[in-house]
Amino acid sequence: MQDLETLKTQREILQAQLADIENTIHVHKVAEKVQVIAAIKSKMAAYNITLEELRRGPRKPPRAAPKDSRPVRYRNPETGDTWSGRGRRPKWISGNKDIDRFRVHS
Repeated sequence: MQDLETLKTQREILQAQLADIENTIHVHKVAEKVQVIAAIKSKMAAYNITLEELRRGPRKPPRAAPKDSRPVRYRNPETGDTWSGRGRRPKWISGNKDIDRFRVHS
């Protein structure tokens, strides 16, 4: 069985090795960070990106202009519902063969 002094010495050696390893890791991380920052700056320059754009975040695409509503061509005289004549026929027209009686004359 090892005596207490030998164990303390081994512990000190291991702690020193651990400190060296942690220092080496830190040095490598700092060097890698410098390379990453340089790469980011290069990409920012290539794409003409400013720091303000990074802070603000991506721009939202412009909204599409609202579509013009189609003119009313048919009106239900009972309810006032309207239909432009495009798309599926509404129920109040679908049962009638003569849809001209619903036509709006302008």
